[in-house]
Amino acid sequence: MVSHMNISPEFLPVLVLAFGALLLFLQDVLLEDVTLSRLISIALLLCTTVLSLLLIQSHSHAYIAGDSFLFDSFSQIFGVVFSLSALLVVLTDSQFLKRLSSPFEFYVLVVLATLGMYFVAASTNLIALFVAFEMSTVATYAMTLFDKNNPHSAEAAIKFFVVGALSAGIILYAISLVYLATGSIDLKPSFALISPSASRLLAIGFVLLIVGFGFKVAAVPFHLWLPDTYDGAPYATTTYLASASKVMGFAALLKIFLTMGPSVQALSHLEWRVLFAALSIVTMSVGNLAALVQTRVKRMLAYSSISQSGYILIGLALASSFSYAVLIYFVLSYAVSKAGSFIVADYFETKFGASTFDDYAWLGRVAPLSAFSMSIFLLSLAGIPPLSVFVAKFFMFYAAVKAGGAWIWLAVAGVLNSALSLYYYARLIKNMYMGVANKQPREQAFQESISHVVPIAISLALTIALGLAEAPILGASQHAINSLYQQILTHP
Repeated sequence: MVSHMNISPEFLPVLVLAFGALLLFLQDVLLEDVTLSRLISIALLLCTTVLSLLLIQSHSHAYIAGDSFLFDSFSQIFGVVFSLSALLVVLTDSQFLKRLSSPFEFYVLVVLATLGMYFVAASTNLIALFVAFEMSTVATYAMTLFDKNNPHSAEAAIKFFVVGALSAGIILYAISLVYLATGSIDLKPSFALISPSASRLLAIGFVLLIVGFGFKVAAVPFHLWLPDTYDGAPYATTTYLASASKVMGFAALLKIFLTMGPSVQALSHLEWRVLFAALSIVTMSVGNLAALVQTRVKRMLAYSSISQSGYILIGLALASSFSYAVLIYFVLSYAVSKAGSFIVADYFETKFGASTFDDYAWLGRVAPLSAFSMSIFLLSLAGIPPLSVFVAKFFMFYAAVKAGGAWIWLAVAGVLNSALSLYYYARLIKNMYMGVANKQPREQAFQESISHVVPIAISLALTIALGLAEAPILGASQHAINSLYQQILTHP
């Protein structure tokens, strides 16, 4: 008698990634074809992106592994961000991979890291969340070290590993305190009544969770590792860290505070919303002020990534259903624009040796398509309408104003910091079109290859489209938030 195993469609994206990683391993051993590895990776990530989009519309859900993971609209909408960011990375024609004798492993690591991210967004308890997070993070350690011929890459990997190990230890200790205080590691909206001493342990554990994941999203003062890591890592890795990996950190924070936040505040009297508000203002301000004085484009983009974390943290500080939905829309908009900017910067440095602001002089004439795309990405990150990050910032600041009281200062700080960021973004754009070149400028435009144009064109189209059609994404995000809360609230 033949038994049939029913596989819930909600698991299809992770199954595709898991079997795809195995297929890439086999291809590496048997065929050793770099082009085939790249094509398989592109097909896998495109497939998971489409599957996640379809599953978001189905509004279905399913548990797995003893209810440790819940695959629902929440996990799928973050899955779209993870897969899309990874897809842009593998589509990029990275020169450093061509220099390596065995670049196959890079594609395997990207797929495995993305698989771990899916499980992070689907986690229903703190241990499952931690294991999935580290599964993805370990893969990114290896990706950071991949350019073995570059000594800066090794330095970046060591710093990244040390900070990652420290944050992992803090998170594990925080989980142990939460369990000691409540007798539970589940991500749920209510705990049993606890004693005053246990409530203090819960407050300490919760603060340590903020610290541990604060390292992951590079919130100030836990950001010091990021500029050197982004600057020293290969561009392909930096693109992935700045988009998918950072979004994973926010997915974890959002899931923790959406489910546990209100109960923790009631039991421990910890004003974690105020803590996040302070982190938000300090992070956006420090990131922008540091970016102002940078002369290298890659480091400027790294510090601007820190400032963007500050804007996103507003969504956690406000702790409303609407602000959480805006946060999801924000990380999607941010990931696309930030990935696009790093892809163009990679191309400029590889093709023209342009790594500083001064080196970008006249690139608007030499590479008009790339320069135009870079301008759009930078203007989006600065918050210029009608581009996607502007819309995300507008709704985030609107949510702060709507909350009233002292929360209005979050919107004021956000607007002032956005104006500040426009200075260094505009300075780079001005250099591309009106800068004085250090060497004789090229008079004719450089022929840009199709393999280079495709990921930039996708990022550019999404940066514009997300800004013009935000309503369905915000609606899907709102449904994902409500669905997750209801599922965890009603699940035994």
